[in-house]
Amino acid sequence: MANDNSDPVFKASRKALLAEYEKNNIQFTATTRPYKSTQTFEFVVVNTIGAIAHAVLRAQTVTEWFSYGRGDQIPIGAGLFGTATDAETNLSKGRRTNGVEDFIIEGISATRKCVRVRYASADVPVLAVDTDVRNAYLGTVCLVDPAAIIMPPQGFSPFNLEDLLFEALKPNLAIEFVWDRRNFIPIGTLDQIPEGGAKSLLRASGDPRTDNRYKVPEGYVWRRADKPDGDFAVRGTVADPLVVPINLVTLPAAQAAATPTHIFIDVAIRLHGLGLNQPGQNVG
Repeated sequence: MANDNSDPVFKASRKALLAEYEKNNIQFTATTRPYKSTQTFEFVVVNTIGAIAHAVLRAQTVTEWFSYGRGDQIPIGAGLFGTATDAETNLSKGRRTNGVEDFIIEGISATRKCVRVRYASADVPVLAVDTDVRNAYLGTVCLVDPAAIIMPPQGFSPFNLEDLLFEALKPNLAIEFVWDRRNFIPIGTLDQIPEGGAKSLLRASGDPRTDNRYKVPEGYVWRRADKPDGDFAVRGTVADPLVVPINLVTLPAAQAAATPTHIFIDVAIRLHGLGLNQPGQNVG
């Protein structure tokens, strides 16, 4: 028989959790608001030959989404740290659902949030005195560079009819769910996880629709903090090294092409499903 999301067997986690709430006479409200978390993948730029260099993603690089909350210090590549904002995550605390919520994971999606390029301080144009502009050259600010003025075109350029670095990363990144730092469920590789949101077709990872996601009809339950399975993260492991030759660009007011030290891609993952919350006493 063909799998059908309407079949009760494919609602096992949702059915079991709702039955638990009913049995214990727990009042709750429900929401389908997804959880979001962002992590950085670091390409080290090495081996410059003329106007060509090589961006390398090292094997066995491991990162975890949903491991931090808003306001936490997070690594953003090359030993640098930044403060997590609402643009990175909507978690209040890492590895925990918000409030007193049980969340049934019934889908997952992934998108490339932004690309960043880092140059050595000596290569940053002297006239780049605005703080945000200077930080864009130093790789701490997201960069949109459609004309490849300061970003090598393999990082961001309409001449590449795809999101090149992200598409190269996806089939090489193994994904697993981790509960309580000891229970692991392999999910596959990132190339089976769709875009899940609005984006231009040129830059989308598949069809950019909010309903386009890797579906988990049986569901996995991320419990509230006082329960087993209340500690959760999505772990990504780079399985093999990845090398991307890149064209170097001449920065504004420079006499020759500069070699960046790093290219970073920030990848956001969203968990879709049903959240069950116990209502509080305060109404505002």
